[in-house]
Amino acid sequence: MGFKSVEDTWSTIKLIPFAVVLYDAKKKTYKANSQAQSLFELSPHNNFDDVDFKHLTLTNPESKKQLIFRELFDKYLVINTSSNILLGKANTNSLINAKLAQLSDSVHIVTFEIIKQSEDEQYNFDKIISKISTDLIDIQSDEINTHIEFALKAIGTVCFADRSYLFKFSDDGKSMRNTHEWVNQGVEPFKDKLQHIPKNSLPYFTSLMNSTHLFKVNDVEKLPKKAIKEKEELQSEEIQSVLCIGLRYDKELVGFIGCDCVKQKRQWTDLDLIRLKLVGEMVANAFKNINFKNELQYIQQQLITANLKLNEQVNTDGLTDIANRRCFDDTLKNELLRCTRYQQPIGLIMCDIDFFKKYNDNYGHQQGDEVLKSVAQALKAMCKRQGDLAARYGGEEFAIILPATDTDNSLKFAALIQQKMAELAIEHNYSTVSKQLTISMGVYSLIPCKKTTAQSLISGADKALYDAKNTGRNQVALYK
Repeated sequence: MGFKSVEDTWSTIKLIPFAVVLYDAKKKTYKANSQAQSLFELSPHNNFDDVDFKHLTLTNPESKKQLIFRELFDKYLVINTSSNILLGKANTNSLINAKLAQLSDSVHIVTFEIIKQSEDEQYNFDKIISKISTDLIDIQSDEINTHIEFALKAIGTVCFADRSYLFKFSDDGKSMRNTHEWVNQGVEPFKDKLQHIPKNSLPYFTSLMNSTHLFKVNDVEKLPKKAIKEKEELQSEEIQSVLCIGLRYDKELVGFIGCDCVKQKRQWTDLDLIRLKLVGEMVANAFKNINFKNELQYIQQQLITANLKLNEQVNTDGLTDIANRRCFDDTLKNELLRCTRYQQPIGLIMCDIDFFKKYNDNYGHQQGDEVLKSVAQALKAMCKRQGDLAARYGGEEFAIILPATDTDNSLKFAALIQQKMAELAIEHNYSTVSKQLTISMGVYSLIPCKKTTAQSLISGADKALYDAKNTGRNQVALYK
């Protein structure tokens, strides 16, 4: 299932105190807890298939259309929506309510409840826990607070408590804070006051929580002497009875869920404990799933960032930090196709630094590298339109791609490059054309057709560059 195996998920879901069936579409198998096995008269097994449900008669009570069991998972039911079904077994018929929840692309569960006309929905824990479980199974980060508050209200109500809450331990395990709280009418909330509480300030509570994951007190007045700090804290909140159960994440105790009775004492029952533990496990699993999703999103974002950086490195010249030959080739090919499709002109300028070998020989290769960087960044800064690209073609040679640029505008761009080189005013006392660094350029612009190739465009600009160098350098030549 990705974040959790089917078996691990089922180990929690099967504890729900009403009928629930899990369907694994990949394996085409079902799992049914004891209540579901009883409801559907199944022999105890770990896994079931379609044959095991053939003795049942399932009917849509409105259309009277009969269904097979598999259709509950892939046709009849809508995710997170309740529907009624008439269940026929032997000589008995029962109206049951079914609700579908999706755990993954291939794994779904359906919860089943026999509808009783006399049930009190407010205090029917099975009905409440059904909603909690389905709501928390595939919860999103921005929804969790609302659903946890509903779960706390539900567990507080069925346990006849006045306050219910959730605490989380800090990452270093030294403190705890109240993250969520429900209080009954007329009961004072304490969440805002219960933040960053040192665990060693409540040693008796902490010891029991670490060893048994349970803190059960029917009468705060009867706490032992060694729990004096706990007694003082509980009485300051007017608590008469308290029940807390630890929450675990990957076998690590990460917090606890609890209920308080303020208005009167309560003898906590085993059923209270089971119910609180069940809700606690559901809440813990919801946080697990959200943590997994957040971690997965973080990893995916890291991969995207890494791929972008890798792609940038692959397409960037290591010395000059502008596009390299590979990026130039790919871009020219794509822009040529686009200009051909829309019948737009495309311009290409090939540039070569004049007498660069003499510069390197006399000023040194390190200074020569600095010159290449300066020229490259100047050319890159001039390419401001989307699609324009300045690239290092090789050695002291650069290329500039100008999509949607005709001959006149390509020549104007080349003139701007000459102007920019003059502004850089890089000394070159060993050039025979100027005491400053200059560039020769070949320009080629055309409206391409399907027969036009990138190589033909490069060849034309290269020939023009050759003409510029042969006519005295520091020139712009046009391929015609």
